[in-house]
Amino acid sequence: MSQKLILKKVEKHSDHFMHPSYYLERRLLNEIKRELKDAASETLRTINKLERARLAETPIRSIKNSLIGSATLFTRAAIEADVPPEDAFSLCDACILEIELITNVKALQDYEYQMMADFINIIHENRIQSYNKTTIKIIEYIHENITESITLQDLSKVVNLSKEYLCSSFKKNVGLGIIEYINYYKVEESKYFLKYTNMTIASIAFLFNFNSPGYYSSVFKKQTGMTPRQFQLAKL
Repeated sequence: MSQKLILKKVEKHSDHFMHPSYYLERRLLNEIKRELKDAASETLRTINKLERARLAETPIRSIKNSLIGSATLFTRAAIEADVPPEDAFSLCDACILEIELITNVKALQDYEYQMMADFINIIHENRIQSYNKTTIKIIEYIHENITESITLQDLSKVVNLSKEYLCSSFKKNVGLGIIEYINYYKVEESKYFLKYTNMTIASIAFLFNFNSPGYYSSVFKKQTGMTPRQFQLAKL
């Protein structure tokens, strides 16, 4: 399933989002963490179509301040994706220095996309160091198909390995079984919909292809210590 199809499926629920600009920011963070470069670029373009806040007296200073804010956002995404904080902050510092050197508005606008790509690259490089190629391929498939039903048979075909070997290799690399990881990631993704939309818990459960709302609630509580409803009501 392509990134565009995933986005199309999720966008069916766009009317349910209560705070569109905040939702877009959260979606961008999520796409950066998942290394979905094309999807993240599209989300950033959507964000940039919105009216930018005036953050300084001159247009170029205002854009620079806005891009420094973006660098901070991208740094947060990298750290949440397990990039060592010192590496993420070092890249952020380098980006801010580059922002300050640019004197052309168009060049600044273009640099934001390059900056985002640099953060996605550091996330990717960090993951490559941690996992073998098979595990990386499986994780990429899970992330791109997170709203679908994902079976061991599907994953076995993706990497052309037996289910038994695949499960053993994945758990050795990640520390979680494949089904555990799939459910973990589905729950993590579903949190955005619980917090920032007015979709029902049942609709969210079916969006992420859980067998039933009850099973979704059971997995969610096991992972987080609270029910989806309790999570909705908890303070951010």
